Amino acid sequence: MNIWSSREKSLVWLNNILQQESKVLQEGFDYLETIMELFQRISNDEGKSQIGQFCRICIVTLAKFSRLLLGCYSLVLDSLVQESGALLRLVIETYELLVYFRLDISRINEILEDKLPSAGIIAKKISGDFQDLRNYLNNNASHFSYRLESVRHLYGPNAKTIQSPLPSPKALRKNLSLIYSFQVFMLIEAVNCLFAVGFNANSIRDEMEKWREKSEKIFAAEK
Repeated sequence: MNIWSSREKSLVWLNNILQQESKVLQEGFDYLETIMELFQRISNDEGKSQIGQFCRICIVTLAKFSRLLLGCYSLVLDSLVQESGALLRLVIETYELLVYFRLDISRINEILEDKLPSAGIIAKKISGDFQDLRNYLNNNASHFSYRLESVRHLYGPNAKTIQSPLPSPKALRKNLSLIYSFQVFMLIEAVNCLFAVGFNANSIRDEMEKWREKSEKIFAAEK
């Protein structure tokens, strides 16, 4: 068995029929990096102040989010979509952490005091929108389970034999769209955090909005 078969096919599709979608995700990761650089500049100016500490928390959170989402992307290229769910749950938690800190910057002290609430409590405090998805991932992806929903993808059409991952450009495009959606969620929140520390983020917000509008059309188009 060629363990890289799915990835090789996915990379071919990313370079031709899914080239536009691939470019969208690359630009999304680039925006995350740009915003991290902005926070670094503010942090350098603010030093040990609360705003400076908040900016450093934002940098670490965005960096971890970016790597987790890139991990999901990588697993999707291998057609390991169900398995990527374990990382997607962490993606959600990382996003919700940034919302939690932005709503009350003084909460960063909970990190220093090792008193940060659990992910579930944080989600409740910010009225998070991902509880249903979190429950699904918890039951079927974040932990190994013999539930039908957790192992169905392992079997072939006759449901009797284990099969290798089956890549398809349609499935790949659907999962690229999900990754893009989480990029948008986090980028919007990251810009909100820039505004929260008094930074004029109008320019990058407007630039990102144009990117988002263009990207929505790309993913909405029939293929």
